[in-house]
Amino acid sequence: MAESYAVGIDLGGTKVLAGVINTKTGELLGTSKKKTKQASEQHQILKRLSGVIEESIELSGIEPEQVKAIGVGVAGMVDRERGILLSGVNIGANNLKIAEPLSAHYGVPVKIGNDVEVATLGEMHFGAGKKCDNFVCVFVGTGIGSGIVNRGKIYHGASGTAGEIGHTVLYPDGRPCNCGGLGCLEAYASRLAIAKQVMAGITRGHATSVVADIDENKGLIRSRAISQALEQGDKLVTRAVEEAAKHLGTGLASVVNFYNPERIILGGGLVEEVELYFDIAVNELMHRALPIPSRSLTVKKAKLGDYAGIIGAAMLTERNGV
Repeated sequence: MAESYAVGIDLGGTKVLAGVINTKTGELLGTSKKKTKQASEQHQILKRLSGVIEESIELSGIEPEQVKAIGVGVAGMVDRERGILLSGVNIGANNLKIAEPLSAHYGVPVKIGNDVEVATLGEMHFGAGKKCDNFVCVFVGTGIGSGIVNRGKIYHGASGTAGEIGHTVLYPDGRPCNCGGLGCLEAYASRLAIAKQVMAGITRGHATSVVADIDENKGLIRSRAISQALEQGDKLVTRAVEEAAKHLGTGLASVVNFYNPERIILGGGLVEEVELYFDIAVNELMHRALPIPSRSLTVKKAKLGDYAGIIGAAMLTERNGV
């Protein structure tokens, strides 16, 4: 089997991570990670991308000409056909051409996808979704996003935005969500939702061990700090995690009843770090889903961690990657 190499890139608002991937085996050969600052100028962002591309190739031990393709997963809405980032609030750029200039510079095909899509693609090829043709991959972090795999391919939907599970509505007149709506799953089950509940508890005078761990500017608590608080028996954090996990399970039950997937894959820092969150979410899912679709369902944790995005991005130019 001839080796085949591609560079995968995960471009977000705070970091850009790149790696050289053997697209036949999923082996990661070399990575480069840089912190980023918002920069709306196209040349600044492309310079940032070129820097991690070239460093990852240098560290991989292969020759630059052995790289046959580049894939970019980006946090935002994308035009996959034209290779353009349409809207990237966290990156600070809109209508940004990515594929065309990179392809012209490096002389290889370049494709882009959104960050959750490419992470799902990574899990499909080399992670918890391997050899499974119909599944939903849900990533829980500051927000909640998902990728849908149907018959072994990523399902994009009519407008290319399928998978916005975080903005399914649990309560029509519920909590405000960052999308501008009310009662979204993300407003109840994300890490941001947990942080808000903890901060509300602090305001009401409840004691907690995570006061120093809260980033008040962003309204966030790190997943590791949540895990440590649970280990210490922190009642306020425990209640917030239990509530959020039950809401996630409720949302997932609706996905199972509607789509009837073979598998649900859960990933993201909260799932990886906080076992209680995962366990309660799965129990709630199985309790609320209809008996027949839940009987054939398996629930797994994502396997690729922080590298799911770059591995999946590298697979964008493969035959079944789009």
